[in-house]
Amino acid sequence: MDLPDSASLVARLVVLPEVGSTNTELVRLATAEAWPAPSVLVTDHQTSGRGRLGRSWSAGPGDSLAISVLLRPRLPPERLGWVSLAAGAAMTQALVGLGVAARAKWPNDVLIAGRKVCGVLAEALPGREGVVIGAGLNHTARREALPVPTATSLAAEGGPTAPDLLIAAYLRRLLPLVAAFEAAGGDPEGSGLRAAVLAVSDTVGRRVRVTSTGDPIVGEAVDIDLEGRVVVDRGPVLGSTACASGDVEHLRYE
Repeated sequence: MDLPDSASLVARLVVLPEVGSTNTELVRLATAEAWPAPSVLVTDHQTSGRGRLGRSWSAGPGDSLAISVLLRPRLPPERLGWVSLAAGAAMTQALVGLGVAARAKWPNDVLIAGRKVCGVLAEALPGREGVVIGAGLNHTARREALPVPTATSLAAEGGPTAPDLLIAAYLRRLLPLVAAFEAAGGDPEGSGLRAAVLAVSDTVGRRVRVTSTGDPIVGEAVDIDLEGRVVVDRGPVLGSTACASGDVEHLRYE
């Protein structure tokens, strides 16, 4: 995989023919060798990919791009969660810029016509000396090869599939978003990050079910607050609830 455009945007870019998890490998390398930031580790054959909430992320050889980005933003620890939202927004912006009708489902899944094309997983380095953001993007998978009916790929949707084009477009959106957020001291409002996340959200304005611990939260998603939580209006009796984590299901209005 030749990625000259992408490599020009970062301090280091490494392509592996196969790896268990790009996130796990980049965390290991960045911890052991003090890699510079931003650095990127990429493969199109990830054998033990991981998603949010401990789920596995599976794809056949060459069907998807696993892209892990090492960043070392100087941010308050409580603001690091916004970097994950930034990644979902950046991937969505990148695909839209390439002519794909993509939207983001809170916190950071990327959808095309309601089907998932990309998932994001962020992991802090030991001692919070940085963060690794992993994105799994289905680019060339045929529709019949996708693991579940709720998944899709760029190829299946008629979108672009060239790795260098996709990765460079993503980095050109992600790096400025995070840099502005860092420059603003972790202020999602003053940096424009919250506005960017809201602009691509497919969740805000929808009826949703959020499942985490306890009973599911059902209502209309009305906002993403300054803590990065999705705010769900449960009606005049129950009021609004801000959810910091959980699975979001988009529901139809009855």
